[in-house]
Amino acid sequence: MGKLLQDAAIEVKSAKRVFAFSHIDADGISALAIISLMLEREEKEFEWKNVHQINSESILQIEDDIREYKPDLVIFSDFGTGQMSLIEEHILDMKGVNSIVVLDHHLPSNDVEGEADYDHSKLIEINPHQHGMSGSYDLSGAGTAFLLALFVSPNNVDLSELAIVGATGDLQDYYGRGFVGLNKEIVELGEDTGFLEVMRDLTFFGIHTRPLPYLLQYATDPYLPGLTGAEEACYAFFQDLDIDMKSGDEWRVWVDLEPEEKQQAIQGIIQVVLEHYSDPRVAQGIIGDTIVLSQRPPKTEMRSAKEFSTLLNACGRNRRPEVGVRVCMRDPEAFSEGRTLLQQHRANLASALRRLEEDGFKEMEGMYVVDDPETPDTIIGIVIGMAQGSMIIPTDLPVIGISRNTTDDSPLAKLSGRAHKRLVKRGVNLKEVFVEVADILNEKNETLIAEAGGHPMAAGAFIQKSHLDEFLDLASSRFAKRLGK
Repeated sequence: MGKLLQDAAIEVKSAKRVFAFSHIDADGISALAIISLMLEREEKEFEWKNVHQINSESILQIEDDIREYKPDLVIFSDFGTGQMSLIEEHILDMKGVNSIVVLDHHLPSNDVEGEADYDHSKLIEINPHQHGMSGSYDLSGAGTAFLLALFVSPNNVDLSELAIVGATGDLQDYYGRGFVGLNKEIVELGEDTGFLEVMRDLTFFGIHTRPLPYLLQYATDPYLPGLTGAEEACYAFFQDLDIDMKSGDEWRVWVDLEPEEKQQAIQGIIQVVLEHYSDPRVAQGIIGDTIVLSQRPPKTEMRSAKEFSTLLNACGRNRRPEVGVRVCMRDPEAFSEGRTLLQQHRANLASALRRLEEDGFKEMEGMYVVDDPETPDTIIGIVIGMAQGSMIIPTDLPVIGISRNTTDDSPLAKLSGRAHKRLVKRGVNLKEVFVEVADILNEKNETLIAEAGGHPMAAGAFIQKSHLDEFLDLASSRFAKRLGK
């Protein structure tokens, strides 16, 4: 991997004009900000753009953007590996493009481990999967971008914070249980240089920003029966423990609490969870490693890797990923806009979860299905993940979310899948099943019906709406077969 990073760094240093493309989620946004800051520091002329997905539609727009900007280097981050045939067909031989760098962590479409077989003189692909590592836990898209930035200049070590924000957004920290692999090494590098701090604490969203009662009122991971959504009960929770919710006129947030106050509150929260859930494992993730970004402003969403990644996700999921990139690059106006998008994002998630609680989900053989015509394609994956985290949907089968409310009114439906890691250990691989089913439909119809990609635990697909039922039936039989082993 070091040789490839070295080659890519040489391409960056020798390039005159660069166009960088990246995904719209927290990982893709963080990766793009890392690349942009790296190029800015190298004083390169560059352009950047977030793209919802590389598929047969969007590659044509990417091609047009490149033709118009005329870069000699094109960088793709947080996607590209699974779409290599499209990049080779449309971009590789474009006039003026001397080299392409792909920085990804998703599984290759052919699932072949080991070095990629592209011509490294023109196309350099860097992906942990091709070096015996996991792109689900060891390294994210932002982490891969960070390694390149570090090879370009050791002065880019401060970008370790964005690498970990991206990895956090991709849930690579085992839901608060700590990072492993290269992610862990990036955290340690960030700690040694004073940009990151790891603290054992409550893993809830909002410990740096939310007034104490609201911390519990809006808790969804895990869902706290009797507290989530119940304002008065949340006030009473702290009153009963004699924990002051205000200091003078100012609301206290979790990080303001004394260690003994935290201890009391944590015991109370665990008690609530154990009283309402039959599975005590739900309480396991309540305390864990939380990552503080030491150089970012205190008591803001940028201070915590978890809150920062959620803010970036909110920008992407509200179809404004460029705002997230500018937040990472410390643009104060963008931060204000990002906060507004975060409020909107959380409101959208809350409504989608409420609809799911009211309307329920469907059980098919080997999987659960959530089909909500109102939930946008940008958040359907998050919604089904939260629904399983909150036990609204059981975790004993994979869950598939369907959205017809797609970006740019696409004729395609978006499918998102989530599987608990216990299922992955039993042989469930969402990405494998989605890709296999897409290939079957495309071959059978002799045209492009579906495109899929992702990870064993989380995958996605875009499908022509008229073939949706067929896709679900084929996926259902495959999941049932794997779980029946």
